[in-house]
Amino acid sequence: MFQSKFRAILVSAALALPSTSVLAAAVTLKIAHVAPPTSSFQINAERFGKHLRDVSGGKMDVEIVPGGALGNLVQLWAQLRAGSLDMHIIDIGAILPMKEARHFFIATMPYLFRDQAHLHMFLDSDIFNGMMAKAEKATTIKYIGPMGDRPPRALSTRNTKVMTPADMKGMKIRTPLNPAITEVFKAWGTSPTPVKGSELYQSLQSGLVDGQENGIDAVVQAGLTEVQKYFIRTRYIHSAIGLWMSGNRWGSLSGEQQGWVMAAAKAANAEARAAFPAEVDAMFAQAKAKGMTIIEPDIAAFKAAGRPIVEAWDGKRWPPGMYDKIHNMK
Repeated sequence: MFQSKFRAILVSAALALPSTSVLAAAVTLKIAHVAPPTSSFQINAERFGKHLRDVSGGKMDVEIVPGGALGNLVQLWAQLRAGSLDMHIIDIGAILPMKEARHFFIATMPYLFRDQAHLHMFLDSDIFNGMMAKAEKATTIKYIGPMGDRPPRALSTRNTKVMTPADMKGMKIRTPLNPAITEVFKAWGTSPTPVKGSELYQSLQSGLVDGQENGIDAVVQAGLTEVQKYFIRTRYIHSAIGLWMSGNRWGSLSGEQQGWVMAAAKAANAEARAAFPAEVDAMFAQAKAKGMTIIEPDIAAFKAAGRPIVEAWDGKRWPPGMYDKIHNMK
């Protein structure tokens, strides 16, 4: 009698355990980025993870590694190509460090887009899809899709009020590892200075650099409000966040799993875009509360000073007339 009951308990316990097939189906994707764990990259990666768990019924999950812990921007792209990293979340314009994606120079040209709605139109266009397909084929990296918006890229300074490019002459400005942005800031009269993201706060505090190029999100989330006085709303690049995946890792997933990844990305992007306006308002409120002065500069002057770069590269960095074609998109 006792043995019979004992066997019954063992059978019940075995049935309660996950089957081998269920265990084998569990997939955890490692996502890395170079920004702080308080950044919009992190927040939107977490949104993606939440939706991936939901759509897969818990069969897929993510592990997020922030702050450049696995390497800098160039190194993360290399890891993605080699298949040693599953996913990378970063500004769409940050695809430029890969030579096969240099045609994306145009996406970081000054004043290409009128506003975020114009950017969204571009991201949904045949032009963008063709550009990304070319990069995917050359790099074997899979573009999953947009993952929320970023506030327009601008300028923030330690103690210099900037209204026109003439006010920036000779200033040392930290710019990202993006040759297009570097050239534009040279055209505006500054001296672009390379500084690691992890060292930016100290570099501003010490005066190694006079300012830095970024959106209000990076300024607030990295605590740069404490070492800068002015935020100058040049709004010269409208940008979005993108999510990429190792081609090898993507190919290792079943059709169902690939569908879950795409569905989760779409849901996370929709959630992020809906939250974006309120998040940006909150960031500016935080910056003001920390003592930053928000400046509305002479946009026309910045456009005029940056236009020669666009004209010099037209037909060289991108097909002739493409800048104006995208700029005039309705």
